[in-house]
Amino acid sequence: MTFWELLAALLRRWPILLVGALVTALAGYAVVSDRGVYFTRTEIVFLAPTSSANPNALRTQSEDIIDLAGVVAKRLTGPGEVTKYASPDVMLAGLGVRDGWSLGLPDTGGQWGTNFATQQLVLDIVAPTRERVQEQQDELVGQIMTQLHELQSDKGVDPVNEVTAIVAPQTTIIHHVGGSRPRALGMTAVLGLGATVAAVTFLEYRKRRALWDRAARHGQPAGEVA
Repeated sequence: MTFWELLAALLRRWPILLVGALVTALAGYAVVSDRGVYFTRTEIVFLAPTSSANPNALRTQSEDIIDLAGVVAKRLTGPGEVTKYASPDVMLAGLGVRDGWSLGLPDTGGQWGTNFATQQLVLDIVAPTRERVQEQQDELVGQIMTQLHELQSDKGVDPVNEVTAIVAPQTTIIHHVGGSRPRALGMTAVLGLGATVAAVTFLEYRKRRALWDRAARHGQPAGEVA
């Protein structure tokens, strides 16, 4: 089909052209009105109790504390299976999530194995507004601290020997992510035009195929089909 044949087909099938333009315009309006999302990543570091023999809690690494951090996370996220990613640096905002949170131990084992090497939890939060991100972070960090204390209190751990936790960074850094509106609008227009042209081309092909089949049944040469 030549350019002029395609143009004539678009004019003949103007209802499809009109619907395509309308859908493209609505999609473009949705793209332009999108304000993006806000996200933050917070690390909750679990610390061993200090003593004269262990004055620096940050330097003390323990598999028991790592296990304790995992139990605290499970108390908040529930018993469901945790989605495994190839890298612990994957963030919810990069996955297309627009409103939600995740909590867990950073797994550096790659795609085919597990390796929990640090006694910290990574809290990812993404939401439509900055205020919502801050609100969820305050609530979830509070729940983490409460669960950590209750776990040890239920086991009769003396407060002086309790594992504690700190939030890093202490000052919440909330980022905004949003695409380029001109680029998104341009791509929407290209996709809308492409879909419309594809629909018209398919209908024209089906029409010509039907004419060829009819001509073949009547012994008419294909080149004489109108």
